Amino acid sequence: MGKRLTLLAILALAVAAATAVAALAVPTAPDGNTQTMRTAISPRKLPKMRFAPAVLKVKTRTTTTTDPTGVPVPATRAFIDFDRNLRLFTKGVPRCDPAKLQNTSTRAALALCGKAKVGAGNATVLLRVGDQVFVEKAAVTAFNGKPKGRRPVVLLHSFARTPVQVTLVLIGTVRNYHKQGFSTRLDIDIPLLAGGSGALTAFEVAIRKKFKFRHGLRSYVEARCLARRFKARGKFVFLDGQALTAHSAQRCVPR
Repeated sequence: MGKRLTLLAILALAVAAATAVAALAVPTAPDGNTQTMRTAISPRKLPKMRFAPAVLKVKTRTTTTTDPTGVPVPATRAFIDFDRNLRLFTKGVPRCDPAKLQNTSTRAALALCGKAKVGAGNATVLLRVGDQVFVEKAAVTAFNGKPKGRRPVVLLHSFARTPVQVTLVLIGTVRNYHKQGFSTRLDIDIPLLAGGSGALTAFEVAIRKKFKFRHGLRSYVEARCLARRFKARGKFVFLDGQALTAHSAQRCVPR
C-alpha cells in the first residue's frame, strides 16, 4: 500500500510539473521570435451588469531565440482582441490628428494634443546601426485619434532621445469583433524602424482617462464583471510573414 501511494505521489508530481511547464510555455515562431502579452483591468471589483470606469493596462514583449544580436524580426501589425465585458467610450474626448505627431518629442506631442491624452507608459526599442545595437528606452503617450469613418482610433506615440532620437507612432483602429467571447478588436499598424533593422521589443501602456460627459463621469475604458474573468488575445504579424498569438486572462469580483 505504501509503495502504491508513493508511486501515485510521484505521478501526481510529474503531472503537476508538466502542467506548470505548459503554463509557462511562450509562443515561438519558426524564425525564433517569441511573443507574450499581459492585460490587467482595475479595479478588480466591478458591477456584474453595469459598465463602470476602469483602467486598462497592456504589456507586450517580443524576443528572439536565434538572432545573436538580440534583435527580433520586427512586428508590422498587431490584432488585440478584448473581452466582451470591456468597452471603449470615446464620445466627448478631444481628438488628435496622427499627422501632427510624426517626428515629435513627447513634450511637443503633448503641446499639440495634450487634451486628447488618454494614457501613458514606456517601451524598449532595439536599434541596429552597423555592427552596433542600441537600446532605446522610450516614453509612451496614448491619445484619442481622429476616427476612421465611424471607427474610433487610438494613437500610441513613443519617443526616445538617447543614444539615438527615435519617434514611433502606432495607429490603432477599433473594430467590432463579436466572436469567441470577444467584442472589441484593436487593429494596430506598426511602422518599420530604420527600414526594419530596429524592433520594438517591450511595450507597456495604461489607459486611465476619466472625463465628464453630459453631466456624468465617464471613462475611456469601461468594464463589468459578468463572467468573473476577463480574457484578451493578441496576434502579432512580423516582417517575414510569420505570426504569433499570445493570450492573457484575469479574474474579477462582481459587486
